[in-house]
Amino acid sequence: MSLVTDLMELPGVLAAGDFAYRGDQYYAHKGDLSSNETRLITALARSNMAAVRMEGDILALFSKVCQPGASRCGFERAKGWVVHGEDRSICVMSHVYCIYDNDRASLTQILGLMRERLADASDDLILM
Repeated sequence: MSLVTDLMELPGVLAAGDFAYRGDQYYAHKGDLSSNETRLITALARSNMAAVRMEGDILALFSKVCQPGASRCGFERAKGWVVHGEDRSICVMSHVYCIYDNDRASLTQILGLMRERLADASDDLILM
């Protein structure tokens, strides 16, 4: 099964999909959003992902000084972001978004599935 399909099977997930790097195209979408809402969500997801990755890269520059014996220096390139709303929230990782109901869904379960399935996703380009 696809990640989008698996996300939609989780309790409280309202919509999920994957999007192109350009952000105005999407490849798979499931849930109760109109095509215009889906286009807007994918544009938002892509532009925020670009900003979060840039901020993560800047933070990584400041974390180059490691403690003696440390194998890592702190910040790594950002893989995703979450915005928590009053009733609904959105979680984006790599090229996949998930909109969920705060009262019915588990962010831990959603992030766990996304991290597992997107562990090897490219950090350079989001689906061309």
